Amino acid sequence: MKIADGIGMLQIKMNSMGRESIIYPTVIWDDDSALLIDAGLPNSMSDMKLEVENEGVPFEMIETLIITHQDIDHFGGANEIVEKFPDIKVCAHKEDVPYIQGEKRLVRLNSNFMDRISNLSEEQREKVLDMFENNPVNIDSVLTGGEELGCFGGIKVIHTPGHTPGHICLYHEQSKTLIAGDAMNLMDGKLVGPNLEILTEDEAKTAFESLEKLVNLDIENVVCYHGGLLNEDSNQAIKDFVETMND
Repeated sequence: MKIADGIGMLQIKMNSMGRESIIYPTVIWDDDSALLIDAGLPNSMSDMKLEVENEGVPFEMIETLIITHQDIDHFGGANEIVEKFPDIKVCAHKEDVPYIQGEKRLVRLNSNFMDRISNLSEEQREKVLDMFENNPVNIDSVLTGGEELGCFGGIKVIHTPGHTPGHICLYHEQSKTLIAGDAMNLMDGKLVGPNLEILTEDEAKTAFESLEKLVNLDIENVVCYHGGLLNEDSNQAIKDFVETMND
């Protein structure tokens, strides 16, 4: 779905732990190259490629993949992409790099997560754990937050920890679009915060505090990885949500 010139929101069907949903990665491009933000679950590349090319962008144009954070539905498909297109440079925030590269156990694999999959059969649990634990990808470029990338009309990297230590949002200046990752979700057309069911109390507090960084941006569009596009009164919606959160 085209958001503005040179930026599109993709729609990928996802089946995770027996639940079907849609995720919304983002592609940004110009005449010479393209940037993909988030890579979906393992084995989702064919759907990703089809969606990118439906935007009129040959997949071969992608030179950079930015991963917003270490959740498997955001980086699990990166390995397959890089295997087939080895020149693609993969980027992520320094706090999440060791998790994405398989050097540390993903933060999501905590006791809360194990409780959530306890109702699955043993075979299903093993498949889920294998998916989470055995899809590392090498990071070529480490982000720290605060970068202003000069490509594609300007992209700001905003470190928004909480959901994970290295979670980032990206702001595309040309289209005034915020790619929110999982920092915020969209439910019934309304912005809501990150999924509190999977966060500790301290993580949730950090996540809410980090959203303050978004208030002063001039935002017309918000792409939530879970929920899709908000493009009406987006700036005010973020401000209202942050104010409500702080009450």
